[in-house]
Amino acid sequence: MFAMLRYAPLLAIPAFSSVAWAPPMIRMVLLMAVAWLTVIAAPSLTPMPYWSDGGGLLLACSSELLIGMTFGLAIMLPQAGIGMAASVADMQAGLSAASLLDPGGQHEPETLLGSLLLLAAVVLFFTLNLHVQLFHLMAESLRVLPLGAVGLRLDPEAFMAMVGSSFLLGLMVVAPLMIGLFAVDLAVAYATRSMPQANVYFLALPLKIAAALLLLAATLAYVPALIERVFQDALARLPSVFGA
Repeated sequence: MFAMLRYAPLLAIPAFSSVAWAPPMIRMVLLMAVAWLTVIAAPSLTPMPYWSDGGGLLLACSSELLIGMTFGLAIMLPQAGIGMAASVADMQAGLSAASLLDPGGQHEPETLLGSLLLLAAVVLFFTLNLHVQLFHLMAESLRVLPLGAVGLRLDPEAFMAMVGSSFLLGLMVVAPLMIGLFAVDLAVAYATRSMPQANVYFLALPLKIAAALLLLAATLAYVPALIERVFQDALARLPSVFGA
């Protein structure tokens, strides 16, 4: 039960899981399998006295769930940072207007660059074996934070540093794109001042979209390394979040 609670945010809870796209039955089977392997590989545990008490057992379960949520946030925060930066670039390029004409949308605005980079982030997460590194960290956490222990101490300052770093590094993924589009905006602003009678915005919109796609194609070779850096930084900050 303790092992399932520790892995539940990563494998079963859609808000934190990186495999939320998988069917619920697959996620539950994977959760039980990983929890069982964890119990087999974990060192022998002595039952704690507070496990027999309702309040102590609830506190131990809450501690395990909090550990799993922290590991889940180490994956969700980089994705949120990349998605936020891509959404800003989408808005800057004018591609966000496409969500107004999307008949298949489920009342949730989706951006072209955001969806593209998030899909690339999911693929790279498994291609670069970052999921293996994540589960190595969780296996190491069994030695530092045994199952059912209540001695969890989270560092709020380290957690906020992980949040800020994830969004800052996510912004670096699309920084060349945003700088190039800013230069296009300056040229469009100059043209607007020169020809106030023309509707330069709609005339320049195809130019901005073309510039965004060209800049994305030009920087595509550097995107995998940048996305890996976002995830690696979040995973490297996990020990400090747990007070190590």
